Amino acid sequence: MASGDPGPAADATRTRWIDFARGIGIILVVYGHVLGGLVRANVFPDGPVAQWMDYTLYTFHMPLFFFLAGLNVQHSLRRGARSFLEGKAWTIAYPYVLWSLVQGGTTMLLSRDANIPIFPSDLAAIWYRPIAQFWFLYALMICHVVAALVPSRKAMIAIAFIALAGFLLLPVQAGLPLTLHHFVFYVAGLCGARAATAWRPSGWSVLALIVLAFAGAVPMGGNLSDMDPNGLASLPACVLGIGGTVALCKLLDDSRHRWLAVVGVTSMTIYVLHILAGSGLRIVMLKLHVPPQPWVYLFAGTAAGVILPLVAHAVLARLHLLAALGLAPLAKGKPAAVAPTQTATSARTPA
Repeated sequence: MASGDPGPAADATRTRWIDFARGIGIILVVYGHVLGGLVRANVFPDGPVAQWMDYTLYTFHMPLFFFLAGLNVQHSLRRGARSFLEGKAWTIAYPYVLWSLVQGGTTMLLSRDANIPIFPSDLAAIWYRPIAQFWFLYALMICHVVAALVPSRKAMIAIAFIALAGFLLLPVQAGLPLTLHHFVFYVAGLCGARAATAWRPSGWSVLALIVLAFAGAVPMGGNLSDMDPNGLASLPACVLGIGGTVALCKLLDDSRHRWLAVVGVTSMTIYVLHILAGSGLRIVMLKLHVPPQPWVYLFAGTAAGVILPLVAHAVLARLHLLAALGLAPLAKGKPAAVAPTQTATSARTPA
């Protein structure tokens, strides 16, 4: 749209492809975490196949989520910075704390079977040291706070490039410093929302060209960066991965891929529960002495990491508990997620 608020039809189109993108992104997140858990458990061999799959996923799948999160920020800020931050405090900060404690506490109880043990000191330090996948919510909340405090787009762009440069210069780039790396993609979504919404790929040939370019950029970036998905040499693969995902989602038929939109709509629930689901299945399979066939464990764990949270989401929606658990915004004047249509429009990954 050139100016003003998009109309209902444009809103529906925008939401549809964004939900598709979130669905693809969260499936890749689950796949990557299940793969990592299997490698650490010595079920999946830590060889070139696992390393290249891991590198390929991590070049773009988390930057994709930050890009998507930035798309609706400008529109949401029209309600005012205070209202914006109050909403994000409930849908990002609160579930960050709650589910960090739930997953961390469960991991402590199952410490004998956990790949990465959690200690009480780790839970006490979540205020400044996120655990496991919850660094994303921590980093995303920081991005939203900066967006609320810095209304100038030019200033946001400048901060984004300074943050990226600072990240690349840091001797240690894991953990919380990942916020610096991903902030540029958040700002890209914020500043490029209209262009991203208006873009319509001319056909599947456009997607094929992007995929071919991505297939070339991945090995080049991996070799030049020593398999660092956040390195500067990996940036072309990252941009192409995001662009390819957006192009694919614009081309998908809504009626045939509603299941993917459902996964996208419930991606917040999947995100906070998939480690418990996927790792739990791996532990059960090993205790039942299921032969450790790497690909069987990988696909079973990925399926469990997506499907079990979907089931949990449906149950929690029936019980009107989504908002209470930070999985949907607080409804004003009525319980959250009282109907499927309300769930489908409210319980999305934080944006």
